[in-house]
Amino acid sequence: MPDNMASVEDADESGDVLDESVTDDEGLVDTEESSLNYFGADFDISGLVRRLKDGDIVIPRFEPDEASGLSVEGFQRQRVWTTARMEQLVESLLLGWPIPSIFLVLEPDQRYLVLDGQQRLITLQAFYEGSFPNGREFKLKDVAEHLQNATYSTLNKESRRRLNNTFIQAIVIEPQGDEGRDSVYRLFGRLNSGGVILTAQEIRVALYRGPLINWIRDLNHDGAWRSLFGAVHRQLKDHELILRVLAMRQVVAQIDGAWSDEKVLRAVYKPPMSQFLNNFLQEHRNMGGIDATALNDAFSNACGLVLRALGPDGLKFLGRLNAAHVDALLSVLTYLFENGMEPDDSKLQAGIRNLRTDNQYIEYVSRSTSHRDSVTRRLYSVYDALTRP
Repeated sequence: MPDNMASVEDADESGDVLDESVTDDEGLVDTEESSLNYFGADFDISGLVRRLKDGDIVIPRFEPDEASGLSVEGFQRQRVWTTARMEQLVESLLLGWPIPSIFLVLEPDQRYLVLDGQQRLITLQAFYEGSFPNGREFKLKDVAEHLQNATYSTLNKESRRRLNNTFIQAIVIEPQGDEGRDSVYRLFGRLNSGGVILTAQEIRVALYRGPLINWIRDLNHDGAWRSLFGAVHRQLKDHELILRVLAMRQVVAQIDGAWSDEKVLRAVYKPPMSQFLNNFLQEHRNMGGIDATALNDAFSNACGLVLRALGPDGLKFLGRLNAAHVDALLSVLTYLFENGMEPDDSKLQAGIRNLRTDNQYIEYVSRSTSHRDSVTRRLYSVYDALTRP
């Protein structure tokens, strides 16, 4: 298997296997040196809390079961620190002990997006406001004796000033150009000091937040898609698969009619898959070049056809939910529905039977699935199986 193309298998919550999670550490091999400018800055704690309150520092959140209405999305799934750990952070600061730096990304609107340090900032904001995120009063308990039962409002003036004026070091990253945000995406996977392992898609929904991410969330509520995929995935694997379908559908549209033209094949898809998906999000972040109504109908109809013709296990391949097969089948079907070329039930059933016994196709969806040849050849295999007279 080529370097940087290793397929990672993740068990989903229903026990099925989803291959090619595209969370592999791909390094910074294709990154321009200038795409990750950064500098150090010191923020006093009272200033950090004020900026959080004013919305000038954004701690991204994302709830996958929400269909719409969120103004800020991202990789902060939920509060993951215990109350004891939150108390310990405050105690450390009141005792004058150092804490780790935070990482911030300077956004085009001059707000700061928190890349690493979410839990520390949530803790500070909660202490200043006087209550834990669960609503319970933020009163220090398992701490040094002279701090026990203290709240921010009951601290003596000296301790409050010390806390307010304590500086926290920050690394501020300024992404440069289109490649900069992809570099930030890869950097986050190397930091992740918050104690919770985040998936590639959880990081994407923060770094590329906007109309396209919101639309993918809405597509994730399609009834047929939900029947095929199953329960909403806590770590957004269902969102990532829809993103892959949309990105691969664009590849099919660009190749159609030129499946044997190597120059075209090289131009429309460049591995690794994770960077390709990031580039797709960057290019279409604000829905530019996407006909949402037509694509929404085509995706929904494609899922409906699979469910009707193949049943609720219709996306499974050789007994499992295989991401490479899902992106190939649904991207081709979505494209065919867009262009009035959709197969009928019997045609889809016959095509899937042929693919399940096609050793070459099995190879394309099982090994080196991000490699250019595997991607373009599995797309052609599905396209040929569903359009052949």
